[in-house]
Amino acid sequence: MQAHPIMESSRRWIPVLLMVLVAIGVQAWLLTAYAGVDLLSALVDGAVSIGLFCGLAYLSWFVIGFVSSVQTEIIVSVLAILFWLAGGFALQGWIETMAGSSYLPFAETLPFRALVGALCWTNVMMWYKYYSLQALRLPAEEIAEVEDRQNEEEAVDASSQSVEEYLDRITVKDGARIHLVATNDLIYVQACGDYVTLFTPEGQFVKELTMKYLEKHLPVTQFVRVHRSTIVNVTQILRVELFGKETYRLLLKNGDKLRVSLSGYKLLKTRLDL
Repeated sequence: MQAHPIMESSRRWIPVLLMVLVAIGVQAWLLTAYAGVDLLSALVDGAVSIGLFCGLAYLSWFVIGFVSSVQTEIIVSVLAILFWLAGGFALQGWIETMAGSSYLPFAETLPFRALVGALCWTNVMMWYKYYSLQALRLPAEEIAEVEDRQNEEEAVDASSQSVEEYLDRITVKDGARIHLVATNDLIYVQACGDYVTLFTPEGQFVKELTMKYLEKHLPVTQFVRVHRSTIVNVTQILRVELFGKETYRLLLKNGDKLRVSLSGYKLLKTRLDL
């Protein structure tokens, strides 16, 4: 399963954390200024309500990513808002019990909570959709560059590669330990500069290698370079999905999704006899 996009970089989660703190402060201020709620109760209400909303928004990424459809997004959105409102109702009852005094009636805050929740949730869903499209979209010039380079490399490989050159394992040094990663255990490989990340059922391993070297020395019947930064084990592919016009992605058996270039898709079709 891939990491949540917000957690991939501090450039994302730090601004999100700041926005969460601002949202807690705004809700507490509204409850205090317009509803006459005492400051402590307003802060507790704001922190728990916003925290519950963030938790639901975080989990929805994985649900929508696993079953990507408009119907799923609508159902998840409706259920999340209802669950959030129910949480707000339970929270107000809990505050009344702990404070030992009457708290603001939930019906008076319901329109405010429903409106703010629906607007914020819509923004979250739109950002998720935008992120997914950006991750899968390839510029036309990049596609042409990938196709030309892959065609050249395939021609060289076809004339020079032999069975004896194929790797059966890759050694990875991790501090004082040395891992032996069998090529059959590889799920996929992704490039990162002069290094590659090897994804296996046991975890991820970073190795100083080039994609060109791995493409040449991994068994061609088992591994396909579907993108300039990705080599995938075809035995780990669950299905190939069309995502937009002439844009494809792979859904792997472990739940990860990988984008595929047009040339990578053509090569994959050839290798799999699709």
